Amino acid sequence: MPVFLIDIYDNILNYFNSVDFSRTILTLKLISYAVTFFFIFLIVTLLKKSEATWWIEEGVKARQVAYGPEQLNKKWQTIGQRLKRGDDANLKLAIIEADNIFDDILKRMGLPGINFEERLRQFEPHELKSVNLVWEAHRLRDQIIRDPIALVGKEEAERAVGNYESALKELEYL
Repeated sequence: MPVFLIDIYDNILNYFNSVDFSRTILTLKLISYAVTFFFIFLIVTLLKKSEATWWIEEGVKARQVAYGPEQLNKKWQTIGQRLKRGDDANLKLAIIEADNIFDDILKRMGLPGINFEERLRQFEPHELKSVNLVWEAHRLRDQIIRDPIALVGKEEAERAVGNYESALKELEYL
């Protein structure tokens, strides 16, 4: 019995050390590479057909239609000048203008919704990391609209405009 097991072991060891086994492994590797590339091609094709990247395409189209880089930079310079002036009216206008620009871009991206809040709800924190910052800035904007005599500090206004700016940079508009 032990001689029989030793013979089996020797036969298996000889097969693994043989040229036939090396050819078999090479053939299996080549087949697995071909299958892998086929599945990668299939995944890319299916993603393209299903338009899974619609939000990227919409963002690119919106960027081309909404604002040219010069026009958007000019508007941000105007907002920056308002912030530098530092008086209450200009600070409030800077926040409102930044909110309007962001809302206009959301509309042009094709996001569904009747108002800014509904469009902004389309974003999850993993899609737009600064979405919570935009909500914070938008709440300040709403407070300004509801209570025009409310005072807005320069730091508060700069933070709100900075929140919009970081979101626009994340969306690659700035």
